[in-house]
Amino acid sequence: MNFFKKQTVLNLTNRPEYQILFFFSILVLIFYFVNLPNFLGEFYFLTDLAANDFQIMEILRGKIGYGAYSRFQFNHPGPIYFYLLALAETVFLFFESEYARYAFVTFLSNTICIGFSLYLITKQFKSYLAGIILFVSFLFVTHSLGFQFFFETWTPYVMVCPFLLYLISIAQVVVRRWKFLPLFIFLGSILFQLNIMGAVPFGIGFLFITYHFYQWKRKGELKEKKEIQFQLGLSFAVLLVVWLPVLVDFVINFPGNITSVLLYLLKGGGNKKPFEVIQFLNLTFGQMVSIPYAGYLYLLIVLLPYWKRFPKDSFAETLRNFTSIYTFITLLTLFRMKGPIVPHLFWHFYAVIAVQIFLCFRLLPWGKIPLKWNTGIVALCTIFAVIFIGTFGKVPAKERNLHVKEISKLVLGLNDRFILHWEMNDRDFSQGNLVLGLASRLNRSGKNVCLLDPWLFLVPKAYHCKEIDLKEATVLLFESPPAPYPKLEMVNQEIHFEGSTIKVIPKKL
Repeated sequence: MNFFKKQTVLNLTNRPEYQILFFFSILVLIFYFVNLPNFLGEFYFLTDLAANDFQIMEILRGKIGYGAYSRFQFNHPGPIYFYLLALAETVFLFFESEYARYAFVTFLSNTICIGFSLYLITKQFKSYLAGIILFVSFLFVTHSLGFQFFFETWTPYVMVCPFLLYLISIAQVVVRRWKFLPLFIFLGSILFQLNIMGAVPFGIGFLFITYHFYQWKRKGELKEKKEIQFQLGLSFAVLLVVWLPVLVDFVINFPGNITSVLLYLLKGGGNKKPFEVIQFLNLTFGQMVSIPYAGYLYLLIVLLPYWKRFPKDSFAETLRNFTSIYTFITLLTLFRMKGPIVPHLFWHFYAVIAVQIFLCFRLLPWGKIPLKWNTGIVALCTIFAVIFIGTFGKVPAKERNLHVKEISKLVLGLNDRFILHWEMNDRDFSQGNLVLGLASRLNRSGKNVCLLDPWLFLVPKAYHCKEIDLKEATVLLFESPPAPYPKLEMVNQEIHFEGSTIKVIPKKL
């Protein structure tokens, strides 16, 4: 009996996909515990995170959630990530702050996406070297973000790791592994909901798979009809669940937020010049390789896997074809994109470039690398990982913004209703960071807070000022002083804090 158990363990440890998971799990655990102090204690929100907090609070109060706000006067397509954060807030109570709970669940989701990607790639190519190369490629392209992006709850960063698994799920479906179809739908929906320009990868992926379905049907190759029908039904169920809040909002509040999103996507209206698109490519790849004309090196990376000497297999060819098509179509869409390019699509290219770099290493003799479990090598690699992460894996401590707590203490007892406002001019525009932070804190303290024009797009409709607020609320007017204040204090009807003057205007009698 012991012999058979031993053989089973040996069989598992000699499989490269389990070997890569073992090492990745060690790296994740060490990285987490090295940075554990950053999760402890108090944190308070500012700027975009504070604006997102209003959506999370609405979900916790049983109302329909929306995606993150957009500066184009609507919310990004969907709230699925905010539902995950709301769940984390109610589950991970062993962390004191809401932010730590959000960061923890984001870290879990990111590591699951990367770990599963490494597992699938290693299993596909039957060598742990494949997983290692993909992991190193991914770290290389994301190094400009810093290791802290694994914990970051800012939604553009959140899409980076799921994007990697999304690419692999597409390749799995195209090589006729139908069980990955629901995963493709789920991840594509996440990318679309997190950011309006997620429609580009979701749309390209959907058309890519649809084209292959058409080819299979035309050639009479769709023989697994029952399995395909089951997976299509499951995919539809996943699609319905993920988009249910959006559909409910569309019906209840017709035409709803999603209509504004779709109209924006269809309208386009930008008129970028070729130089601007090339500059985007240079900026993106230039962050990874600091050389002049880095975009040309990227072009070489895209084209190299088409060289005839590269090993041929359907999975790698699918990854190569999809990432190439994605790059080409995305660059074309940039010509018609409104506003600056980088803020919209920068984060959509990290995983794509990582896969393209990985494909360039396919000339390596992966199949000749020994697969047997070697305790000495495992111990040596583990020690090296501990030393490496202990030396380089500590991320900078996140600003805890404790002043938000102190300022809120000064105003909490003044009223139950507050109007927070700052003017849209060059001098006072930056006050919005503190305004949203204080508004978020007052909202969590049970106060009624609201905003006025032109800032209504930052918060849900429940926080738009009503007539009763104009009569009964205390106004907190944020302005920029001529010079920074040395300390936080309340002087008469003003709160002074560094670069902010908060004028307290009592309710009208």
